[in-house]
Amino acid sequence: MSFEVVKVHSFGVGGLVLPGLTPGAAAQRSDLMVFTEDRIRARGIDEVVVAYVCNPEVGWSAVVGYRCGGVEDLPVGDSMVTVPTAYFAHFTNDGDEGDAAEDVWNQVEIAEKEGRIERAYGSEVATIRSTGETDLFIRLV
Repeated sequence: MSFEVVKVHSFGVGGLVLPGLTPGAAAQRSDLMVFTEDRIRARGIDEVVVAYVCNPEVGWSAVVGYRCGGVEDLPVGDSMVTVPTAYFAHFTNDGDEGDAAEDVWNQVEIAEKEGRIERAYGSEVATIRSTGETDLFIRLV
């Protein structure tokens, strides 16, 4: 497992909202996520971005879509969240055979258990390529 700490500057993620979706491999492989990812790819978007956001009153939601500059870039019916400027731990697939989503989320769990990262539990971002390879940006405290 390896990751790097990077400063990510604020950007928007536009797309379709999936309420009640907690970040993790199970969420990323769920039937609803796969269906929604397919709907986004049908628009010609090759690199799907998933922004997980947490509201203290209602819990986690995910916006499944694409990077966008602002609300003027959104098609009718899409929503947008802004990922704030912050420090993130950037995880990538190890290159081992197996499930790419499970690989990166397992790396996050191990890094957290070992005390190598302290998650802020907000604005976590997954970028999923058409090959299934996944980059995770986990916001740090």
